[in-house]
Amino acid sequence: MNETAGDNRLRVNGVELAWSERGAGFGTAPALVLVHGFTGASHDFALEVDALAARRRVVTLDQRGHGHSTRTGVIEDYTIDQLTADLIAFLDTVSGGPVDLLGHSMGGRVVMGVALRRPDLVHSLILMDTSAWSFMPDNDELATLARTFMDDFDPSRGMPGALSLGGPEDALIAAAVPATWQEKKDAIFVGMDPYAVKSLGTELMAEDVDGRTSRRAALSSITCPTTVIVGEHDHPLVDQAAELAAAVADGRLSVIAGAYHSPQLTHPADWRAAVGAHLAWAGPS
Repeated sequence: MNETAGDNRLRVNGVELAWSERGAGFGTAPALVLVHGFTGASHDFALEVDALAARRRVVTLDQRGHGHSTRTGVIEDYTIDQLTADLIAFLDTVSGGPVDLLGHSMGGRVVMGVALRRPDLVHSLILMDTSAWSFMPDNDELATLARTFMDDFDPSRGMPGALSLGGPEDALIAAAVPATWQEKKDAIFVGMDPYAVKSLGTELMAEDVDGRTSRRAALSSITCPTTVIVGEHDHPLVDQAAELAAAVADGRLSVIAGAYHSPQLTHPADWRAAVGAHLAWAGPS
């Protein structure tokens, strides 16, 4: 397993982003840039990067506060808008032209922002297990637990041991990934900036009706080929996926049977096939 972050560092907007690339020099296809989700890191894609890079350049990065990138310890430094600005600055420097841009979970919200602000940077989009309007669990009990956790979380006390509410995906991941991968995943989580957890988690869980309405309305201006990839059991995101695919100008939906929130870990062959189908559809630049 090759590492996927830390080979390079790029300073943008007052922080350093750790990033890596594989497959540079393979053909003329646009680079594929993978953007992780909340409390994740480029390590979330480490098991799949080499396969994806067999025919194209693949770029991964750790967003600020995550993985090996700068942890500022300042809560105001962490917003989705700031992550979007970071990614735009990053792509302006390293992309080499419009890219195929994949965003997972919170990363999906970030890449949508890039496509809206700087469509010239985006050849195509993959929105993976994400939402343009609500990440809140549809189960009232789980939603209350999520809100209570974020309200009570004090970043000055450091990182919690875990954020998972438990569920069937945990067992699937444990069965599918090497123990060494999981050990590093756990270490990356514990080492992230708790102020990023507090600020970004609160924003993602907020009942921001006006913001959701405006994001929904803006999606039709995303005209690049867009595939929404989602796990069959990833509620509430799978319940929104068809609407999300229909909201953009040129969208398709790909549901991965049996999967939850991280199909690249639990159903890697099906996930690679879905990504490959999107890249074939989007075609060369």
